[in-house]
Amino acid sequence: MAFIKHLPCPNCGSRDNLAEYVDHYYCFGCRYWKSKDDLQSIRSRLSESEATTMQSNEDYSVTVIDTIPQTARQWLLKYGITQEDINTYKLGWCPSNHTLILVNTPNYWQGRNFSNGAKYLSKGRKPLIFYGNGAILVCVEDVISAIKINKANKNVTSIPLLGSSIPLELTETILERFKIVRLWLDRDKATEAVKMARNLKQQNIDIEVIITEHDPKDYSLQEIDSIIKDKL
Repeated sequence: MAFIKHLPCPNCGSRDNLAEYVDHYYCFGCRYWKSKDDLQSIRSRLSESEATTMQSNEDYSVTVIDTIPQTARQWLLKYGITQEDINTYKLGWCPSNHTLILVNTPNYWQGRNFSNGAKYLSKGRKPLIFYGNGAILVCVEDVISAIKINKANKNVTSIPLLGSSIPLELTETILERFKIVRLWLDRDKATEAVKMARNLKQQNIDIEVIITEHDPKDYSLQEIDSIIKDKL
């Protein structure tokens, strides 16, 4: 459900823990929930329902081959991603749009574009993709960072947010599955990360923000392991 904005919560009095969505309100602090029954919200729900129906009939498939061009391989090697990693994490190449495919599910794909235009291309609804089975969750923005964290420390689970925000469904998963969470976004998103962490702390989640000079994927495996351990 589409997020709109943060508001003060009428139940617990927090300044901005109340999230307004298209059809309801939800407080990340006290878990207050309220449906929206006004006419505009009902129309929005109907419009979104129609959009969902249309999306369900939309083709999200992408043609992927195993042969990755040298330019894309060099980009991967810059971050220490080997042929073994390419096989393990099922990376591939889409010849039609010159894109290195990093995520490919039935309802979503994302890739690094090596032609003109946007750096990253994607289509569909973002999924929750977990790398590893550790009890500690490390949230990062991109797939390569998540892969490197999974390689660096097998005691943690990493997830690429495929952006810079924690969706509601991930919050629910955290409450059910993980006791310790570390949020490691790119440096330019540090303020947003601190705010998200504060909201999750109010739900008794052990969460801390990791702030580094460079993006997670720019560090070696040994450096990543050390940075994570320093925050545990």
